[in-house]
Amino acid sequence: MMDFLDLDGKDEEEIVFDVFDLNNLQQDAFDELRDAKLTVQELASRVNRNRSTVQRALQDMLDKDLVMREGKTDKTVYYVYTALPMDEIRDITEDALDAWHEQIKEKLN
Repeated sequence: MMDFLDLDGKDEEEIVFDVFDLNNLQQDAFDELRDAKLTVQELASRVNRNRSTVQRALQDMLDKDLVMREGKTDKTVYYVYTALPMDEIRDITEDALDAWHEQIKEKLN
């Protein structure tokens, strides 16, 4: 059986990482954003990566609806990022799996 379908020993976070194909940087960023609102630069510092690399990782996670971006103003406009609450991520993950399952069924018929 395919490794990504093997759920033995995986917690819900690892399942989410597998379903959305998050790389190590995105996984680290997600963990940092679970209970924090951080700028790209703050997050880059925490995960020890450059700003542009973190920006690309965040954009992909935004596209997958796993993180939120909020505009702030303090002399200039900037953004802070945070992870969606886990109950919302559970729903998004279930929806993604349901859509994938439907696509698989269509391809096999």
